[in-house]
Amino acid sequence: MKTTIELIKLGNIDQSILVNLKKNLKRTFSIFNLSVNIIHKAISLEQREYDPKRSQYDALKILKKIINLTKNKQFFRTLGIMDEDIYSNTLNFVFGIAINPKSRKPGFPIIALISLTRLREKFYRRPENTALFELRILKEAIHELGHTFSLEHCGNSCIMQFSNTLMDTDKKPPQFCESCLKKLTIFFKNL
Repeated sequence: MKTTIELIKLGNIDQSILVNLKKNLKRTFSIFNLSVNIIHKAISLEQREYDPKRSQYDALKILKKIINLTKNKQFFRTLGIMDEDIYSNTLNFVFGIAINPKSRKPGFPIIALISLTRLREKFYRRPENTALFELRILKEAIHELGHTFSLEHCGNSCIMQFSNTLMDTDKKPPQFCESCLKKLTIFFKNL
């Protein structure tokens, strides 16, 4: 199986965001010989995935959509990127969500999803900061992809720390701790 992370955009997203994310993910995962590809056809968002009472999209419905669109593609990993606010189950919002390979049904793709909306300074009525925005995107992408490689939340200074707030995302480093890096090394050796 080719070890490529496929980036899929959901709805309208500036292409430069995906190009920058591709470059940064490729650098991050280069030690595992992962490549990154952008699927250029955008997936449209549907009204049935939107909860008007919450003014948010249901992340689980979006994940199901990505599963249905990719289950016959034999992708190694798929990361959906959208610029709409999302929630999951009882959480008011999430920056992202992923399917752990241990909990998925056999034959189903291994996917993750991130939302850019709450990573933007303007969401909090603050002046935009492009460098900070790009770093937040990278951190959330690495974190959710880490879950697709069977990593759990980590208590160390690590990208796998849980982010309950944007401040949590900003505090954590953009890389894996030594313990998680060892787990990833084992994961990729066993592929």
